Amino acid sequence: MFQFQIRNPLILWLVLLGILLFLPNQARAQGGPPMITDDTGTVPKGHWEINSAFTIERGSDGRVLGTPLLDINYGLSKNTQLKVEIPWLVVHRNGQKGINGLGNTNIGVRWRFRDETKDHRIALSIYPQFEFNNPTSSVRRGIVDRGPEFLMPLQWQTQVGKYGINGDVGYRFKRGTDELIYGVVVGRRFRDAVEILGEIHGTGERNALNKSEIVYNLGTRIKINDNLNLITSAGKSIRKSYDPRFIGYLGMQITF
Repeated sequence: MFQFQIRNPLILWLVLLGILLFLPNQARAQGGPPMITDDTGTVPKGHWEINSAFTIERGSDGRVLGTPLLDINYGLSKNTQLKVEIPWLVVHRNGQKGINGLGNTNIGVRWRFRDETKDHRIALSIYPQFEFNNPTSSVRRGIVDRGPEFLMPLQWQTQVGKYGINGDVGYRFKRGTDELIYGVVVGRRFRDAVEILGEIHGTGERNALNKSEIVYNLGTRIKINDNLNLITSAGKSIRKSYDPRFIGYLGMQITF
């Protein structure tokens, strides 16, 4: 298991900024796996993108592992993409024996309704996603919360000088109190082989945004060949003594 301890997140952001400023041969970078925040990009029509990853989230009451998280995407048209995502979860609560089972299924359709052009400097998309419980014992055993949930986010993306910048904001309808999600990713690509990304992402109840779960997250994509990328990220809560204490993502991205 990998994790890091940095007392002041500002130090990490200064290190990242130094890397971004001084490495050469930059181009656009964007969100999506391994980051939490999504961008407006879609898989080309008739093509597949499959992300298979080991994930971890550690909090004050234990940790949850995705072993693996499987994220399958297909390009329906030039501007439309279908996603199906499902994890196998291992839950370790403090002082209890670990339990495992199938996580919730998430189905989404991204539609980019405005491209970034000379006339329109900002690309825009929507990405409605429906998450539901599978017919297993995962809810009864406390592996997942009882669903369903529906997320309606808006994504934006642009290029500012040497940097690709994108963000999203959305509303999640769920059992209990609904939530707002929001995030921003900044990144650059180097020599067409490596992307470095930095992210701030938040999730909070609609009537208590001052208690939002806000994380900073650093990630990279490393091109192995034309159809395979290594994708990784790691982060934690910006607020001291708030969850999550650590989040991590390590996976492979296959395109064909």
